[in-house]
Amino acid sequence: MMLSKEATPVLAGVIPAFEIFLTKMEKLAEMKPHLNSFITEGLSFAYKYYSRMDKTVAYIVAMCMIFFLVKPL
Repeated sequence: MMLSKEATPVLAGVIPAFEIFLTKMEKLAEMKPHLNSFITEGLSFAYKYYSRMDKTVAYIVAMCMIFFLVKPL
């Protein structure tokens, strides 16, 4: 499971999951032009949050942790 390590939530899984969410919402906006204004409005808040997250030390620590949590293929 991406967001937990045994029973404990792991921040390192949240960041990639959030990036996947952003990518899928961007693609949805392209595929459903009639929903574009709603999706764009929601994404503006998501980008704002992502920008703040990107400027924190926790983000850097989490990105380093993901290398220790991901098992090699």
